[in-house]
Amino acid sequence: MKKLYYVIRTILRGRSSNLIKVISLGLGLTMTILLFGPVDYEQSINTCYKDYDNLYQVFTVATIGGVKHTGEKIMGPMAGAILENFPDQVEAATCAMAETAAMPLYNGAVRFDDFKMMADSLFFRTMGIEVLNGDPERDLAQKDVIYLSDRFARKIFGGESPIGKTLKFGGDLDLIVKGTYAALPENATMKPEAVMSMPTAWSREWIPYFWRGGDMYSGYVRFKPQADKELVMSRIDAMIQKYLPDDLKEIMNCTALLIPIRDTYRNQENVKRMTYVMSILGLAILFIVSLNYVLISISSLSSRAKMVGVHKCNGAGGGTIFSMFLIETGIIILASIILMAFILFRFSGFVENITSIQLSELFAPEHLWVPLLVVLFLFIVGGTLPGRLFARIPVSQVFLRYTENKIRWKRPLLFVQFAGVAFICGLMCVVMSQYIYVTNKSMGYTPKNIANSSTVYLGSDVRRDAVCQFFRNLPYVADVSFASNTPIKGYGGALIRLGEASEGLFTAAYGRWMTNYPEMMGISLKEGHIGDNREHEVLVNETFAEWMNWGDDIIGRTFWYSDNKATVTGILNDFHIGSFHEDQKPFVGIYDDNFYDGMIQVRLKEPFMENLQKLNKESAEAFPDIEIDFDSMEQQVAIEYNSERIFKNVTILAAVTMFFTMLMGLTGYITDEVRRRSKEIAIRKVNGAEVSSILRLLSQDVFYVAFPAIAIGIVAAGYTNDIWIDQFSEKVSIGWPIYLLLAVANLAIIISCVLWRSWKIANENPVNSIKSE
Repeated sequence: MKKLYYVIRTILRGRSSNLIKVISLGLGLTMTILLFGPVDYEQSINTCYKDYDNLYQVFTVATIGGVKHTGEKIMGPMAGAILENFPDQVEAATCAMAETAAMPLYNGAVRFDDFKMMADSLFFRTMGIEVLNGDPERDLAQKDVIYLSDRFARKIFGGESPIGKTLKFGGDLDLIVKGTYAALPENATMKPEAVMSMPTAWSREWIPYFWRGGDMYSGYVRFKPQADKELVMSRIDAMIQKYLPDDLKEIMNCTALLIPIRDTYRNQENVKRMTYVMSILGLAILFIVSLNYVLISISSLSSRAKMVGVHKCNGAGGGTIFSMFLIETGIIILASIILMAFILFRFSGFVENITSIQLSELFAPEHLWVPLLVVLFLFIVGGTLPGRLFARIPVSQVFLRYTENKIRWKRPLLFVQFAGVAFICGLMCVVMSQYIYVTNKSMGYTPKNIANSSTVYLGSDVRRDAVCQFFRNLPYVADVSFASNTPIKGYGGALIRLGEASEGLFTAAYGRWMTNYPEMMGISLKEGHIGDNREHEVLVNETFAEWMNWGDDIIGRTFWYSDNKATVTGILNDFHIGSFHEDQKPFVGIYDDNFYDGMIQVRLKEPFMENLQKLNKESAEAFPDIEIDFDSMEQQVAIEYNSERIFKNVTILAAVTMFFTMLMGLTGYITDEVRRRSKEIAIRKVNGAEVSSILRLLSQDVFYVAFPAIAIGIVAAGYTNDIWIDQFSEKVSIGWPIYLLLAVANLAIIISCVLWRSWKIANENPVNSIKSE
């Protein structure tokens, strides 16, 4: 109890220094957890399914023109065939699809846009999702049946039982609620709030279910507990070949790949890259914060030596002094945790926005080990290293001034801090530059002021023209067009061949447009013209022509896409499909004024957001029987870079926090150095030393530490930046002059801080320093 009393007295006596420690540790803890927390969370994704180690997703592997393509969409019968051919190893298999369940549900006039899927009867058994009510293996084999998550059922019906109730799908199709299931948590990549029976689509021929392509389903298989998974994987290629049509085998090689459900997300290249970079950044911050605490503590040795000597004169041993410092460290860390909690919960909205993870998920019981481990590391490093030095102070220091030089401790600590801050600043610069670059770079079309609808099913080109004409007559609409899809959402694929029976060369993106679509979107025609035979005369982009090795002789060339022969009448300038995470794709475009199921795209006048609200309101009133929901295409583009936006924000916060932390540690170091060398400085001034020479004396020691440390930090940042930026097809150009400028800026700030803290002692009357001795 006495130890605690003395520790509290010591903390209160050095409250200014300890306040700096608390702020430094509190900010550092916050940033470290905001980096390590999401990494741990992403590693837990898809572990929410029952016995997830035996749940695998089915991928299609197609080799076309010697190039292997792996996709998560499969042919409808593929998952069921695996179950049928390996009954001793596979317990269940299912196919599911979200696209056909995209329209909203209605309970009376109330609309619900929550995520839904269509699935077959073995969906819940395969996925390991707990069924609360109903018999899904019987119910989902029937058409017009829907199961709701318990969370979604409460949202729609409140406390009433949903069983037997009717919901309308898309406003006109009645679905009967036959059961409920336990809602999936956030850490699942596939978490439908409602599951519709797949026969609802099959019975109306909405989607094909055959082995001749039709790869539009998601497939999953569940292995039995003791299954020989390697046996299945080694024989799956031969199994697939039994079912593929002969003509499909001639143009491409197709097989299946089974991947554990947990690895489908965490083994994605962009996820692994982001995990690696965020882990490095988190470790850098953790070490900087820990060593900064050690540096500030060691810097107070000379002022606290007499107090330690007094304790030893009264019988305290080295162990007692060591334990007292551990208690002091524990109290300061506890105060830092309180500060961290205040920051996180006071600014919870901001924190959840930059991390895209709710705080309740970040600090869920299964994730608490991350902040606890960080706190334990800080306690061990921050308490043990300075505690040992304090415990070794001799008892004679009660009579003498403690002047032992701890440069061998302080300079390495400064070195690590300088290197870490330079690393984070280098990383921040490139992350910000790349984000600004990809979000502002021309994509070959103009998404600004474009409102894009969801997929609409209009039934005829006459109705489509009437709908488009309605929007065209609105005063705030500049132009209207219709297309099968949009560049940012991507297009379906078409297998490209030279002849009808020849082997496939590659897969190209394929889309249909109305005649005015490219002009409205800002997509330009490089050469040629729009053909008259809309089904068989097409336009291709520059990348398509390059992949075909046609040289300059392109117009008039013929090829086959899927089962259609096409003649090239024009070349489009390349426009980017998808985001800049993806390479430029070859594209085949068809002008078609007769198709009628697709997306309406409207270019609005300013003010855009106000007019977008008007557009949605007036379209709902004019077409109550059609689901037409417009979104900003510019926002759809921004969503593609959401993870980069999050990482940019976290990196900026980390850089600011660490710079602040580093400057506090440097200030403590300079204060201690000035105190330790005050007599030397005074003697030099008595002997005629100028202020400039005193400042140079105090700054050169820091310079010799900072220069190599910053160089190492910048080099490490360059290496890490190369890893992170490799995920983009378009990269910002950051040359060595930028890194050199960053290094000079870091060094200038550090030296400026040294000069600022040294200015007073350099100009002070030397008599005052000698007198105090």
